[in-house]
Amino acid sequence: MPVPERVPPYAVSTRALIWHALTARRRDLVLAMVLASTHQLGESLVPVIVGAALGHAVAGGSWLSMLGWLAVLAADFAFLSMSFRFAARAAVRVEQYAEHQARMWLTERVIGPVAQRGLGPPGDLLSRASSDAARIGQFGEQLPFFVAAGAVLTTSTMILLWISPPLGAVILLGTAVQLLGQHRTAAALERRSEAEQAAQGDAAALAEDLVRGLRVLRGIGVHHHAVESYRRASRDAATAALRAAATDGTLAALGALFGGLYLTVVVGLGGWLALTGHLGLGELVAALGVARFVLGPMEAIAALSAAWARGRASASRLREVLLAIPEPAEPAFVEGGSPPLPGPGALDLVDIPGAGESTLTLTVPAGQMTGLVCVEPSDAVAVPLLLAREEEPAAGSVRLDETELAAWSLDALRATVVVSFHDATLLPGSVAENLGLLAPPTSAVLQAATVDQVLEVVPEGGATLVGDRGERLSGGQRQRVALGRALAADAPVLVLHDPTTAVDAVTEDAIAEGVRRLRAARTTLVVTTSPAWLSRCDQVVLWGHDGCVRGTHAQLLADRADYRSAVAR
Repeated sequence: MPVPERVPPYAVSTRALIWHALTARRRDLVLAMVLASTHQLGESLVPVIVGAALGHAVAGGSWLSMLGWLAVLAADFAFLSMSFRFAARAAVRVEQYAEHQARMWLTERVIGPVAQRGLGPPGDLLSRASSDAARIGQFGEQLPFFVAAGAVLTTSTMILLWISPPLGAVILLGTAVQLLGQHRTAAALERRSEAEQAAQGDAAALAEDLVRGLRVLRGIGVHHHAVESYRRASRDAATAALRAAATDGTLAALGALFGGLYLTVVVGLGGWLALTGHLGLGELVAALGVARFVLGPMEAIAALSAAWARGRASASRLREVLLAIPEPAEPAFVEGGSPPLPGPGALDLVDIPGAGESTLTLTVPAGQMTGLVCVEPSDAVAVPLLLAREEEPAAGSVRLDETELAAWSLDALRATVVVSFHDATLLPGSVAENLGLLAPPTSAVLQAATVDQVLEVVPEGGATLVGDRGERLSGGQRQRVALGRALAADAPVLVLHDPTTAVDAVTEDAIAEGVRRLRAARTTLVVTTSPAWLSRCDQVVLWGHDGCVRGTHAQLLADRADYRSAVAR
C-alpha cells in the first residue's frame, strides 16, 4: 500500500498506533498496571499465608498466634480487594480514552482539509471508527492485567523455587510452552479477525447505501434484489465472525487444556515430594495453592493473546484509512477556463432523468424565487443532491450562470450555492454555534426564520445545547435553526428542500413570507409541496409524469389536477 511522504508517528505501524492510543492516558495505564500487580501479589500470598498458618497449627502453635495469622490473612484480602477496585477503574479509563483517541485520528483523516475521495464508503468508515476503535480500547483495558499476570508468575515462580525447586521449574517450563503455542494460534486469530471486521464493514456500507437509496430502489422496483444483496453480505459477515470466534475458542481451549495438564503434573510431583519427605505438610499446601493460583494468570495471558490479535487486526484497518492517498480531485475548472466567481445565480437543469420516464428541464432566473413540485418524492430528494454536488446526473446537464456545475471549484461553488436539506443535521453544541456555522446571523435572519421565537422558549437561549443531531430540540425548532443557518450565509443561490414540514401552518406562513422578503433580488429554489411557500414564488414548475409545466401557484391550481393532488398531500 503506497503511503504519504509524511507519516504521523502514530501511524508508522500497527504497534505504534496501539501504543500511542494507549498512552493517551499514560498515568492511568501505569496506575492500572501497578494496582493490578499488587492485587495479584496479594492473591498469590493467600495460599502462602494459609499454608504457614496450617503448618504452625500442626506444630502446636498457640491460639493467639493463630489469631495473628488470621489477622494477616484479613489484611491481605482487604489489600488485594482495594487494589483490584481501583485498578479496574483506571483500566476502564485507559480503554475509553484509547478508543476515543483512535476514533479522533480517523475522524481527522476523513474530514481533514485534503480531498478525501477514495477513503471508502461511509458505512465502512463508521465500522472502523466504532468496532475497530473499540477493539483497540479493549486491548488497553486488558493490558494492565497481563502485566500483573507476568508479575505474579514471576513472584509465584520465586516462591515455588524457594519452597521446592522442581515445582518452580515446572512453572517456568509450562509458561514458556504456553506462550509459544498461543503465539502461533494468535497469528491465525489476527488474520480471521481482520477478515471479520472487513466483512462487517462491507455489510455496514451496503446497509448505509440501501437506507439512503431505498425510495429510489422501490421506485424502480429493484428493492427485493437490494435486500437479497444485503442478506448475502450479512451472511458473509456472520460466517467471518464465526470463524474468528472458533479460533478464539480454540485459543481458550488450548489454554484450559494446558492449565489442566500443568496442574495435574504439579499435584503429582508435589504429592511424590511429600511422600518421600522432601516437603512438609504446610509446604505442600502452600505449593499446591500457589500452583493452583497460577492458573488465573495463565488464563489472563491467553485472553491477552486474543485481545492483542484482534487489536492488531483492527489497528491495521485503521492504518489503511490513515495512510490512504486520496484519489485526485476533479479539475477545479474547465480546461483553459478561468475560475468562476460568485455570480448572479441563474440555474439551468436540462434533461435530468427522474424516477419515471419524464425528464426535468428547469430554469431558475437570477434574483427570483422559484418553486419546484415533484410528483415523485424521490425526485424531490435527488434535485438538491445534484445542486450540492453530492451526486452527479446520470444524463443531462446542470449549469450555474451558464457554466457546467462540474467545472466550478468547490470553494467557488460553496460560496455561491447553499443547499439546506429537509433533514438538515445540527451539530453537537449550542443553538448559537449551529446558527453561526456559515456566517454570523443578523437579526433579520433570525426574524425571517422565526429563530428569535425559538431563542425565547429554549431554556438557555442561544447557549442551549442541541444534543446529538439536535435531539434536545423539537422537530420544528430544528428546522428553523437549520433554515436560519442557511439564510445567514446570504449566498447568491439558496436551495431549500421542504424546510418547514415540522412547523405549524401559521408559523410556516410567516417563515415563507419572511424568507421571500429577505431573499428579494436573490436566487432561491424551493423544492416543496407547501402552498405557503409556492404562493410566494415568482414561478412554479410542476415535474410530473408527462414532463414539466411552468406557471404561478394560482394558475397551476386552476389548470392542473395533478398539481392540486401534489400540493394537497
